[in-house]
Amino acid sequence: MIKRKGVVQKMIDQREKMNEEVADMTKEEFSNYIDHIQNQYESGKLFVKPLREKTSR
Repeated sequence: MIKRKGVVQKMIDQREKMNEEVADMTKEEFSNYIDHIQNQYESGKLFVKPLREKTSR
């Protein structure tokens, strides 16, 4: 349960950081920011992918 609270707190901190980054942006800057995040997500750079377990046959 403690580990879960740590993960949730990290997510809250990340959300607050993103809110600070976009607070003073114009619509065009915000659009570019979202496009950049989308490109990172699509290329797999935004999140760490879980390791696949090796299966033995």
